[in-house]
Amino acid sequence: MGSFQQRYVSGELTHFAGRHSQTLEEQYQVFLQIVRSGQLRRDPKYAPGESQISGITHFGAQARFSQRRTFDFPGVCFCDIPLADLEIHVHKYSCFGIAFTRDFLVQKGASPVFYIASDSRIDPAVCKALGIEKQPCRRSDLFDLLVSEFNGLQNRLAFRAGAVPQEGCTGAVKDLKEAATQMAQLQGYLTEYVFSYCVPFESALNDADSEHYYMEREWRILGDLVFDIADVERLIVPRQFGRRMREDMPEFHGQLHFLDPRSPSAPR
Repeated sequence: MGSFQQRYVSGELTHFAGRHSQTLEEQYQVFLQIVRSGQLRRDPKYAPGESQISGITHFGAQARFSQRRTFDFPGVCFCDIPLADLEIHVHKYSCFGIAFTRDFLVQKGASPVFYIASDSRIDPAVCKALGIEKQPCRRSDLFDLLVSEFNGLQNRLAFRAGAVPQEGCTGAVKDLKEAATQMAQLQGYLTEYVFSYCVPFESALNDADSEHYYMEREWRILGDLVFDIADVERLIVPRQFGRRMREDMPEFHGQLHFLDPRSPSAPR
């Protein structure tokens, strides 16, 4: 049989540059710098080469997973949206996109996120040790509780193990210390490869709402993405920047997609 592809996914994954810039010109300069440098960098507050496991998690007394405040993702994000349906995403982020093939990014460690409908009503089994009561609740409430309990358990184990002197340790005490170490390592790996790829969202929000993350069809890469200009599958720019972009980047010979930020995206 021939190869088929659903129209609601794309063979390309796109990063839109300059989200926090105020004008089209500022967005264009950010976009130009990224393509010329061959580097899509994570948040600059993370130092190059910093350990992912030590840098990804930021817990606080009031941190809530459902509010996307528990984990600070030090990586690069892409959307899996066909060209004809980019309009909503462009209005949320930027008019300048850099697209790579999905196969290329998968080899760089990219993976789609796991979306969690916060307003989904569930009825979890009772577990008094975790404070779970038998009553319907929002799925986000359960995730908030589980993440809090998981990290609380890790902290208690570390505190108890650290309070025991090294001299004269019994077998049970050594087991406690080893369990605390393993728990801390497990927390790091689960945070890096599982929890940080979970994205809560409110399903009742309008599709165009900036908080309706499900519509982004997000993929993530931990850390920075380094690429060659030949790796870029497509560049996306407003039509009025087309000629200028070709002049500024004559070395780019890939596909170009024009769009008008004030109307639905249109192929060249």
